[in-house]
Amino acid sequence: MRALLNHERVALLRERGGPRSLGFWLLRKALALDVYTLFALPLRDAGTACPPGCTLLRLVSEEDLTHCPDALLDQIGPHTGIGVRKVLAQGGRIYALVEDGKVRSQTRIDVGSARTDTPCALTCEVGARNAFLSFLYTHPASRRGGWAKKLLVATASSMAREGLQTCFSHVQATNLRSINTFLSLGWQRAGWLLASRGGRYLGTVGAQRALRVLRRRA
Repeated sequence: MRALLNHERVALLRERGGPRSLGFWLLRKALALDVYTLFALPLRDAGTACPPGCTLLRLVSEEDLTHCPDALLDQIGPHTGIGVRKVLAQGGRIYALVEDGKVRSQTRIDVGSARTDTPCALTCEVGARNAFLSFLYTHPASRRGGWAKKLLVATASSMAREGLQTCFSHVQATNLRSINTFLSLGWQRAGWLLASRGGRYLGTVGAQRALRVLRRRA
C-alpha cells in the first residue's frame, strides 16, 4: 500500500501544481500540518445554461422545499453537513445539477457568514454581499464526467444574478485535482489556512481582507 501511495504521489508530479502539492503532503507527514488553499472568485453572469437534459436545482426557502421531490432531498441531505432544512434556516442555500431524477453534483452556499467543520470548527466571515462555497460533492457514479465544473459555473452565474460580488472557498492543498478544477474556472488563490492534524486552528497567511476566519467554540 505504501508503495502504491508513493507511486501515486510521484505520478502527480507530472500534473499542473504537482510539486507544490507534494510539498504540502510532505509538510503534513513531517510536521503534522494541514494546509488549505483559500480561493476567491469575482462573480459575473456568464449566461451559462445547464448542460442539455439537466436542471439547476436551487433551494433557498421553505417554499423551494415544498416543490422539491422528497427523493431529491434524500439524495442531497447527507452531503450538506447539517441537513438541507438547517442550511436554509441559517440563511444558506443549496445548488445541485439534476439529471433523470438523480443528483449529479451539489454544493452548499452561505452568504455573509459560513460555518465549516473542515479542517476544524470554524466560522468564515465574508461580508454581506459575498458568499462561501463548501460541501462540493459529486456522486461517485458521476465522477470524472465534469459535473463539478458544470455546477460551479452554473452556481457562479446564479449568484451573480442575485447581486453577490465574490465567492470564497477552501480546498486542502494536497487535493491537486480539486485545486486545478478551481484554477481552471478562474478562481484565484486568496491565502492559506493552517491547522494541525489534530484539528487545532493555527491561523491564516495572506488571506484577503474581506475574509476573516475564526475558531468556533463547541
